[in-house]
Amino acid sequence: MITVVGLGCDKDQITLAGVKAIKAAKKVFVKTALTETFSFFTENNIEVTSFDYVYEQAEDFTNLDKEIVDTLLKEKDAVLCVNGSGFDDRAVVELQKREKIEIIPSVSLGSNFEQPSLNTTKISAYELTSTNGFNYDTRGTLVVTDIDNNFIASDVKLVLSNILGDDQDIKFNNKIIKVYEIDRQNDYDYKTTIICDPIEITKKHRFNFLDLYVIMRILRSENGCEWDKAQSHETIRENAIEEAYELVEAINNQDIDNMIEESGDLMLQSIFHCVIGEDLGEYNTEDALSAICAKLIFRHPHIFGDIKANNKEEALKAWDAAKAKEKHYTSLASKMDSIAKSLPALMKANKTLSVAKKAKLKFESEEEAQKFFENAYNTFKNNENEDDAGDMLLAAIWVLKALEIDPEIALDKATTKFINKFKKLESENKDLMDLPKEKVLELWNNIDNEDR
Repeated sequence: MITVVGLGCDKDQITLAGVKAIKAAKKVFVKTALTETFSFFTENNIEVTSFDYVYEQAEDFTNLDKEIVDTLLKEKDAVLCVNGSGFDDRAVVELQKREKIEIIPSVSLGSNFEQPSLNTTKISAYELTSTNGFNYDTRGTLVVTDIDNNFIASDVKLVLSNILGDDQDIKFNNKIIKVYEIDRQNDYDYKTTIICDPIEITKKHRFNFLDLYVIMRILRSENGCEWDKAQSHETIRENAIEEAYELVEAINNQDIDNMIEESGDLMLQSIFHCVIGEDLGEYNTEDALSAICAKLIFRHPHIFGDIKANNKEEALKAWDAAKAKEKHYTSLASKMDSIAKSLPALMKANKTLSVAKKAKLKFESEEEAQKFFENAYNTFKNNENEDDAGDMLLAAIWVLKALEIDPEIALDKATTKFINKFKKLESENKDLMDLPKEKVLELWNNIDNEDR
């Protein structure tokens, strides 16, 4: 049985239970003999094996902890003494994964500085910097321990800068500094701790997804914004479409600043509907997030299941099969029926023809596609009615899909080009609205010739 004894942060913080366990052990190990807590062993003439030699040989802290654990697992009855509570040491965390152990705790690292709080997140600097996308609820306290050298301090700075911003005030060993100053301090050791106190929403430099939700809850609260409180699913439904198209425009323009803004605007619409749903008792944000996360996992069996996909075509095939199973599609027609009726006509036609393509309902050559469109055009020319006009437009979309051209993008580009051409026409002819039709057409055609 391996017992872990926490030595606390400073000299004489070991507990009586810890002393008893050490004296009863056949063999005692200490993670390091280079801190104040080791004085207990020298003052009491206790024979102990230090792992400081592993620190000197290990390539990194992952290998350090692994070697310590490998050594301990060879012992049948031993005590490992570590600084802090015993629970917050990386080697102990690794040991718990591989062996059932007993921990006799002491004072936790960082407890010298942190204020008692029910909403405190405590994490080792090494865990924080190895966790991609680390975030936390900034309405609570964050305690970062194990900042024992300048290199890890620099990595911690980068993570916290992303979450809090460079200019946010934090506590470095109870001294107030800015985030950007974390790796500019003079001393780092096993006791070095950073504490990030709760931050009011109006004093933040950076925000996260939870902040967006909190702001919307404030706006919809009793003392919130009268306009936001008055909205319903129906009154803001068009906003989602508008914001989606504005994001698409920013992408088409490769405008990163606007992509950031419009991505946020689109996110706002989702949260707005979730908060309205909560107020009406229909559903909440966790319902929406649970639904999309469950969907992503289910529709990626080649990632989260046992399906293999070696390229994007196989990945799409796995996605389609999972979606068909989820939606209980019994036929391609039922899949067509599931296409949203409220989609813009062009997008709805495009999706419908994509389903038809799975039944090999497609053109085998450009000539075949051209003939199909010409027939549709001639029928419309002979009758000039709405039904035949629709058939002609659908035929044009079908032809574009056969050529692997996205009709939505193609039409958007053509419309933009038309607008730019019209601007040029109007700028060169201030009296455009007073000119006869024949003259306007002549000027329009001349612009075409100039552009060639």
